[in-house]
Amino acid sequence: MKKIYITLILSIILFIVSLFFTAVYISNNKGEMPAIDCFLLGWAESDGGFFVWLANPLLFISAIALLMQQVKVSTVLSLLAVCLSLSYLFFGEITVDEAGHQYPILSYGLGYYLWVASCLTLFIGNIIILKPLGKQTDKTI
Repeated sequence: MKKIYITLILSIILFIVSLFFTAVYISNNKGEMPAIDCFLLGWAESDGGFFVWLANPLLFISAIALLMQQVKVSTVLSLLAVCLSLSYLFFGEITVDEAGHQYPILSYGLGYYLWVASCLTLFIGNIIILKPLGKQTDKTI
């Protein structure tokens, strides 16, 4: 049970901290897109970016599943969240406002990497929890 709480706390802290940093650097006069904006506006992303944003609800559902001790379900959902969050590296543009204006992504900021780390932490924590605990082979001579 202790591993579950440690995994959840680390993942949640990483996620919350990620919201305070820049997610992507873009080529407009503003120059950057804060992670909080990506989180709040990501559902409106066009060109497939919406599917990347779905890593957020998957991450939250995975955390709830882990709290309910549904470790296998949480593992699958967190793996999907990791895959979706990493898939954003293959996108070349980001929608920056409600009007649908898109700008090329120049690079990714700390906010993006902390978000991915949050997903990875939950996934790796699930893998560690799934490992059989205290299984020792009975070696008699």
